[in-house]
Amino acid sequence: MSKSFLIFTVILTISSCGHVPLSTKVIERKINETVYASGNIESSNQYQVVSLVSGYIHKINIEEGNQIRKGQVIVELANDGGLIALKSAELNRNFSDLKQNKNKIKELKFSLNTAKLKWKNDSIQLNRKKTLVENNVISENDFENFEVMALSSKANFTSLLLQLEDLQKQLKLNDELGKRNFDQSNKQVKDFNIKSEIDGVVFTILKKEGELVTPQSPLAIIGSDNNYILKLQVDEYDITKIKLGQLIKVKLDSYKGQVFDAKVSKISLFMNEKTKTFTIEGRFINQPATLYPNLTLEANIVIKSNLKALLIPREYLFNDYYVYLKNGSKKKIETGIMDLKYVEIKNGLNRNDEIIIPNEN
Repeated sequence: MSKSFLIFTVILTISSCGHVPLSTKVIERKINETVYASGNIESSNQYQVVSLVSGYIHKINIEEGNQIRKGQVIVELANDGGLIALKSAELNRNFSDLKQNKNKIKELKFSLNTAKLKWKNDSIQLNRKKTLVENNVISENDFENFEVMALSSKANFTSLLLQLEDLQKQLKLNDELGKRNFDQSNKQVKDFNIKSEIDGVVFTILKKEGELVTPQSPLAIIGSDNNYILKLQVDEYDITKIKLGQLIKVKLDSYKGQVFDAKVSKISLFMNEKTKTFTIEGRFINQPATLYPNLTLEANIVIKSNLKALLIPREYLFNDYYVYLKNGSKKKIETGIMDLKYVEIKNGLNRNDEIIIPNEN
């Protein structure tokens, strides 16, 4: 056989094969319908440490990577003015303390008892003088003098009684205000010692010693070092498909070629108007050994799954409901779950049925 004849035969064979429709068989395998989401890793309980007061940073007691305990002082602010105010409030509290002013009340009560006795005595004398004036033993003028004395005694007693009530109210108010002002000054001084709200680790420090900070100034970022969550953004068109507990397939740029399982743990009820997305949180089922905050990720949230589905490649599906059998006949089918490559056949085909893509397509 000549060389030229062999070349002609190969060309003829290739040319003939180009007219044979591509075919495939219906296969049985697992398929998932998923919703795509992107996002990042965040430490559980992660938060920004902020100051509630203004001041200069006197001392930073932490370093990045340090393990810290809840209540530990992590940043100290200079606060000379606050200490002076606290001392003044303490002196005022002690001066206004109700127990320290008992003598004032005791003294006024003594005067009140004396006035009461005088009023009682003058009232008795007035009753006696009334009998005497009726029997013309004393004059009307003398009786009126005794009457005025009795009325004066009563007025003095009434006045002292009101003074005692006012003094007790005023001292009680001063006591409460003194304690309140001291507690407030003490709290402000404590605010200059910024403490950790959790047990965790220091991820980053955002300020240096000597810098001025204002209320709500971020000083550091702290969070848990062994418990991480997924922060995912889901499009508004897909949010109604998401349910708590759904499986999440996670891919991390830091772990190329690996897929990690997680579950939906929280669904935000509020849409970001700028991005038209909702924030979804997830918890790892099998957490990677090493993670860091803000690692980027891509995820697929499984909303439907069929472990034994009859599948065909999506390119073999025509007009959403039709396929072509190997004999060239057109057949209507019922579809189910779809992913990027395959479509589930719920009715119309059996396993190992062979279908084709016609030449004209």
